[in-house]
Amino acid sequence: MPKLRPRHFESGTRALTYCRCQGQLMRAMTGAVAFGIVVLLGTVVGFGLTGGVSDGSELGATWTSDTGRQVSANHHAVAVADGGVYAPISDDRDGSCALISMGVADGETRWTYDIPPENCTIHAVADPTVTDIDGDGRAEVLAATTEKEVAVFDAPSGDIETRLELSDYGYTQPIVADLAPATGREIIAVDVTGTVFVFGSDGETLWTARLDEYVWAQPAVEDFDGDDNPELLVGGRSGDAVLFGPDGRVEWNTTVSEMGSITWGTHGQADEDPALEGIFATTSGSVVGVDGRSGAVEWRTTVGEFAAVRAFGDGDGAPEVYVSAQDGRVHALDAATGEIEWTTEVVVDRVQMMPPPNLGDLDGDGSTELLAAGNDGSVTVLDPATGDILSSYARDVQIFTHATIADSDDDGADEAYVIYADGRVVRLEYERPN
Repeated sequence: MPKLRPRHFESGTRALTYCRCQGQLMRAMTGAVAFGIVVLLGTVVGFGLTGGVSDGSELGATWTSDTGRQVSANHHAVAVADGGVYAPISDDRDGSCALISMGVADGETRWTYDIPPENCTIHAVADPTVTDIDGDGRAEVLAATTEKEVAVFDAPSGDIETRLELSDYGYTQPIVADLAPATGREIIAVDVTGTVFVFGSDGETLWTARLDEYVWAQPAVEDFDGDDNPELLVGGRSGDAVLFGPDGRVEWNTTVSEMGSITWGTHGQADEDPALEGIFATTSGSVVGVDGRSGAVEWRTTVGEFAAVRAFGDGDGAPEVYVSAQDGRVHALDAATGEIEWTTEVVVDRVQMMPPPNLGDLDGDGSTELLAAGNDGSVTVLDPATGDILSSYARDVQIFTHATIADSDDDGADEAYVIYADGRVVRLEYERPN
């Protein structure tokens, strides 16, 4: 009989163990009474699935925050920097939305900014950004909120330094970058209805642009076209991607998808030309590579509905993008061609969606691992070169966004911070056997 790979779920009411092996899926419930076992058989090779047996590595929690609430939301990831974890707690039940600062070592709350009850929704606080904007040696935390603003906090104290007005709430993470032809870095925010705001370091609005469509995918600032100047790339609900120059002029506008909305994006150097590639994932299941200079579509690959992409890296000597889909599978795609290199199933039950996987050096050996958060509450470590499953951890609570990976204790190995739907943040560490 093939070896089984157990995944253990924390639960206040029962312990669940999911056992998976190649070609065989087993679900068992453990407790005082055995409820039964169901075995499903399938031809794994026909789907091109991979997944080796765990090598004894362990992914475990070092702390779980006490920020739990009676909610089932939290679509936005935490930020980790400057000795703090900054958690956007959104709510769809009891009106207790907040941005909470915690210590990286123990998860203890340092300060809380509460969103007014009338503004408390499932997207009340977007993904925060942590950086020293003004160069005074103290970090700031930036977060777009349903108060229709980007709030800028002093990171150590939580005091608000600046409020930057938006035309609607912000769904995506604010960007701090040297984009515009002005002194210093700018704060770039794109609100949910597609209005681009570029603020100077003094809070002055330098330019705005209206896309007149919802924006859910994270915008990015890079030198996309290889001309030694930065640009802003934005993808919208209609399936179009737009590249803005430093002064707000449109450099190109490309239809990425006619069948689905752009919901996730990433970018990187996929080929030998100077331009970067933008990679977009859509609700219809396509993943699309776009040339950064011209906006031309270079490749298109279908992986399954609600495709999600974030990680762009090198798992085997050539760049890949790592994609998830609603069916619980993770795929490695050749970043230059879109060809699927491997596919691994990490979630066996039907779920609403799958957050995109992340890359990080989780064991401190100088090479990266792939970390896939599942909507079922699981977090799985995979080998990015082969797709083999190395270890996993889970709580019996849903996850709606990707993990945040950072070496927060300066020990040479990255930690993973996962926010669950109940408002709790879990810090995970990964260890390989000696």
